[in-house]
Amino acid sequence: MNSKDLQKRGFSEPVDLSEGGQLRVPSKIGVYVIVRKDHEIGYPIGTSDIVKVGKCEDAAKGFNGKCAQFFSPAPAPEPGKAAKQDFPCDQHAFSWLEVPKSQIKQVERRLLNEFVRFHGQYPAYNLTHK
Repeated sequence: MNSKDLQKRGFSEPVDLSEGGQLRVPSKIGVYVIVRKDHEIGYPIGTSDIVKVGKCEDAAKGFNGKCAQFFSPAPAPEPGKAAKQDFPCDQHAFSWLEVPKSQIKQVERRLLNEFVRFHGQYPAYNLTHK
C-alpha cells in the first residue's frame, strides 16, 4: 500500500510542501497521509512511502491547519518542555481525502488496519509521533 494506491481511492495527489505548497492544501476535513518524497520506508512486510495516517475533524483549521501543525516552525517551548518536532518539508508531502465528519474516524481506522495487514505494523510516524 502506497500513496499511488490511495490516489486510486480518491486521495489527492501528494502536495510538495516546499516553496509554498501548503497554500494548495484546503481547509476541509477528512483523513490525511504524510508521504516520503525521497524514498520508501522499509516495514516488516514490504515498503511504502506512507509514513503517517491521521484524521482532521476540526473544520475551523481543516487540512491546512493540520499541515501547518506538522510542517511549520513551532513556537519556543515553555521551560521544561520539549520542542515540537516538525517534519522536513523537503522530504515529505501531504495528501488528503475529504470525508463527512460522521465517517472520519471509521475511514482512518480502516486505513490504518489495512496498512497493518499489508505491512505488519502502523506507519512509521504513527508509532513515533503521538
